[in-house]
Amino acid sequence: MKFHVEKLPQAQSEIDSLEQSQKDMLEADYTKIQEQGIEFVRVKSIQNNIFEIKTNELRSLFKYKAGKIVVIGIVFVKKTQKTPKEKIKLAKQRLREV
Repeated sequence: MKFHVEKLPQAQSEIDSLEQSQKDMLEADYTKIQEQGIEFVRVKSIQNNIFEIKTNELRSLFKYKAGKIVVIGIVFVKKTQKTPKEKIKLAKQRLREV
C-alpha cells in the first residue's frame, strides 16, 4: 500500500545532520514507500502507534496518519540491539501533536 511520507521539522534536522550516504539510504526507502508501497521496506511495530523503518544502521520512528500518510518523528543511528527507550519516548512526544 502506497503512502505519502511527511517528516516533522525535528526529524528533517536529524536527517540533515547525517552523512550523505546515510541520507541517500533513507531517501531511497522513503521513495520506495511512496512509489511502491510500505510493504517494500522493513517495518516493525515498536509500541502502540509507533513503528520503525529499518534502513541498515538507521532507524526512522513514525506513526500512520489518516489519508495514507506516514509521519516520520525521529531518525537516528542505531548502535544497540534494542531501540533505546528515550528515542521511543521522544518519538511519542513529537508525534502526539500530529
